[in-house]
Amino acid sequence: MLLAEAFGADKVDVLLYRAERDTLAAAGTSDTPMGHRKQGLGLDRLAVGNGGLAVRVFRSGETLRTGRADTDREELRGVVEELGVRSALLVPLAGAAGRRGVLSVASAAPERFDADDLEFALAAAGWMGLLLDRLKLAERTTADAEQRGRRAADEELARLSRREQEVAALVAEGRTNAEIAERLVLTEGTVANHVRRILLKLHLRSRAQLAVWAVERGLYRSD
Repeated sequence: MLLAEAFGADKVDVLLYRAERDTLAAAGTSDTPMGHRKQGLGLDRLAVGNGGLAVRVFRSGETLRTGRADTDREELRGVVEELGVRSALLVPLAGAAGRRGVLSVASAAPERFDADDLEFALAAAGWMGLLLDRLKLAERTTADAEQRGRRAADEELARLSRREQEVAALVAEGRTNAEIAERLVLTEGTVANHVRRILLKLHLRSRAQLAVWAVERGLYRSD
């Protein structure tokens, strides 16, 4: 909404490329009548194969400023006839990984935007490209950390035998050694030995820590 006001536009979209569907999808659309109408018409997702000015800019990497989109045969008819767009600024969104999408600024008024508006759109698109790079880096860092965590958890589980995993799950359930022995048909002393070995293998100090470990590794799930 703030960008739309700054441009004096009827809507501003951040269209991001979704490779899995080969579309430019609106990640953010102005809370304006034209923005709502666009969503209602299903124009917040543009199939690259259908063409249009936004697709041209995405593919070419060149900026576009037009005050009479209705006279451009390449523009989608739904954009000019149903949405009513006449003036448009279209700027590619680029990041370290290449072109990511398009910043689209639109107005129902013809010849609405000038060269200064285009410069502003270029600056806004540059800032968004940096932001997208930061978000991508954060996602990759989080995914890497999760993968490392899963790998470490798998390695810890692999240290325990199947029987030891069963004992750990019953400890997490709050069972005493006597109850575990009865459940697994073992002697109480054997269970105590299992618990000691598990604590040593996992570098834990208490049954409480073992219970937390077992829950975190999915060995025990409370109803």
